[in-house]
Amino acid sequence: MERKARILIVDDEDIIRNILKKLLLALGHEAITASGSKEAIAIVQQQHPDIVLLDIVLPGDNSMDIVKSIRQGDHSRQTTIVMISAHDNLETMATYIQAGADDFLLKPFNATLFKARMNRALADIQTRRTIQQLESRVSEAELKLHKAEQEREKFCSDLSHDLNNALTGIMMTAEMILLTDPPADTIESVNEIIQSSDEINGIIKTHRAALRDPKPASVDASGI
Repeated sequence: MERKARILIVDDEDIIRNILKKLLLALGHEAITASGSKEAIAIVQQQHPDIVLLDIVLPGDNSMDIVKSIRQGDHSRQTTIVMISAHDNLETMATYIQAGADDFLLKPFNATLFKARMNRALADIQTRRTIQQLESRVSEAELKLHKAEQEREKFCSDLSHDLNNALTGIMMTAEMILLTDPPADTIESVNEIIQSSDEINGIIKTHRAALRDPKPASVDASGI
């Protein structure tokens, strides 16, 4: 089932607005109309239409201002702009597409082609929304990953600190025992303790170095 869309029609001619509105209503969509740029920009900012059908020629007005205003807005990526023109001037089309228009619809309208264009525009919108949702999820995942990495680093740092303190106590005690001129077998045992402590100290230093230069996994959204 095709999703109902909110579509803004911007044309200075009443008859064109009415024809397009009837076509859109017949297709099950919501249709809003505006006759000039000021009214159109206000509607875009307040109601955030999915599609804007915009006549290139607006006497006493500038349709390019509407295109630029939409593309500079907060909901820019969520709105598809379809220009309406009675002439297929390639240079004009290129200028509007560079400014942010997505498609062109030539007068007079063919109902079948019009429906196909609207369906394609809606499909493009849905694709963009899906991409935005995926990008949002990736951002959330990256934030969680960063937080988890910070917590891991803190845990390892605290653990390293505590182990180092305990190890220092063991080594100092062992060295103090050696100062008391103990029996040979005791000296051997104490030296083994000191050797093991040195090995543990080396492991702690290795982990500290790894913490200073962490290489957390990254999330790549380029393939989305």
